[in-house]
Amino acid sequence: MAYDSDSAIVVWPEYFDSSRTRAGGRRLPRSLCVENPSLDIIAKGATILDLDYRIFEDKAYPANWFAKSGCIRVEKGKIKKSALLIEIGKILVKNSID
Repeated sequence: MAYDSDSAIVVWPEYFDSSRTRAGGRRLPRSLCVENPSLDIIAKGATILDLDYRIFEDKAYPANWFAKSGCIRVEKGKIKKSALLIEIGKILVKNSID
């Protein structure tokens, strides 16, 4: 499936930041998160999952609107957002150990 901006899943680095609380934007358990994840490492996770994506560096997470950390929009594919985040989280943790 190709990237379609209308149906793409928005993925914020805050979802994977182990220093954040769930109320602060973290979407996964700390065991699947890393400290200060970058857009590049999240994009690498999307690449490993063989998904098309676009990086938007000038975007800000709504709850943290003053810090422009950027986001990645990933093709929807056949996977739900929650499952996609778990798979990317596993890749981030694995690559942070290596």
